[in-house]
Amino acid sequence: MLKRIILKKILTILIFPISLFGIICIWFIYHLSRNSVTKKIKIIFISSFVFFFLITMQPFASIFINSLENDYECLLDSNKIKSAEYIIILGGGYSDYANMPASSQLGVSSLARLVEGIRLKKINPSAQLIFSGGKQFNENNTQACLLNKAYLSLTNDTVKNILNEQAHNTKSEADEAFKLIGKSKLILVTTASHMPRSVYLFNKMGCNVIAAPCDFTVKDLDYFPSFPNGMSIHQTEVSIHEYVAIFGYKLFD
Repeated sequence: MLKRIILKKILTILIFPISLFGIICIWFIYHLSRNSVTKKIKIIFISSFVFFFLITMQPFASIFINSLENDYECLLDSNKIKSAEYIIILGGGYSDYANMPASSQLGVSSLARLVEGIRLKKINPSAQLIFSGGKQFNENNTQACLLNKAYLSLTNDTVKNILNEQAHNTKSEADEAFKLIGKSKLILVTTASHMPRSVYLFNKMGCNVIAAPCDFTVKDLDYFPSFPNGMSIHQTEVSIHEYVAIFGYKLFD
């Protein structure tokens, strides 16, 4: 399992624009040092540079990720929210630091998902919360455990929540969720760009899900061009990661 996770991380890094362009730069410098830069090599390098420049600037980056985030709308229908028996909050990253409160140990996406879960729970108090996510390598706490601790520290809820601590990726989260609750109606809370892959996997597993996307990066699509920046690069990398993962699951599963 650990080897598979590490291999997945390495492959994911290699398909990201910055990493890939860095490899191309090293390859180009190598040929430059050997005075073996041909016209073909120049074309490859210049094309790569132009492609990298475009996908790490607006509006291209926002268009890519917006195509994922627009698949499911925010869950605002109170009747639909109240019809669910469970609310599952998928883990979105964390850092295990004993000298910090649980809410500060959660990653930005995890915290946004937790906030959305709290909102939904307030509308449907009878729904039982499921916090999902296993350990990251040698961490002491699981992601599910930290989500639960953060939830309890931010609310007055005393009801015991379900912790899905065996899951290490979205596919195993769906698998474990089905084992826990079967076809019971379930509100699925995760980042908007991650929702298409999550719904696909949960539905394939047999779960009866209602999508509740959150943590949108594009709230108002701006078509005005901008130079490459950190947010645009992040949006492009997330988009590539999600599309490759969806393609991989549909191709090999």
